[in-house]
Amino acid sequence: MARFDPSHPSTLAIYCSDGRFTHAVEDHCEDLGHERIDTMTLPGGPALLTTGPADLSEAHVFARAAEFLIEGHGITHVFLFAHAGCGFYRARCGRVGDEAIGRLQLENLRAARAGLRRHHPHLVVTCCYAGIDGEAVTFTDVTSAD
Repeated sequence: MARFDPSHPSTLAIYCSDGRFTHAVEDHCEDLGHERIDTMTLPGGPALLTTGPADLSEAHVFARAAEFLIEGHGITHVFLFAHAGCGFYRARCGRVGDEAIGRLQLENLRAARAGLRRHHPHLVVTCCYAGIDGEAVTFTDVTSAD
């Protein structure tokens, strides 16, 4: 039985709801010193903070939810995760190849980061890509410099 801590975490992780990556993403945050995190998980994760693969209504609703957590919970650090083999991108991008999808995921991570920092300059926003190496999930920090 877990002990309840009434304080809100100061870290938010936004990632795809693909359950193959859930534990690895949360473990990665903990490995980086963020033991407790708020989470936002839907298919596509941070892609929903941009227009492109997400439509305007999806981006609007997701951005409002992120805004609620950032303001209401006093979030100071946000992790944005994209992952290899994402079905959301495959469904939204049709016949585009895996390399093009990977490039689009990185562009969307950086666009989501820029949008969050534009509205909340105090935020530390880290962009990560979760890859697959055999039976292991690996993480690459793909945050671009300010």
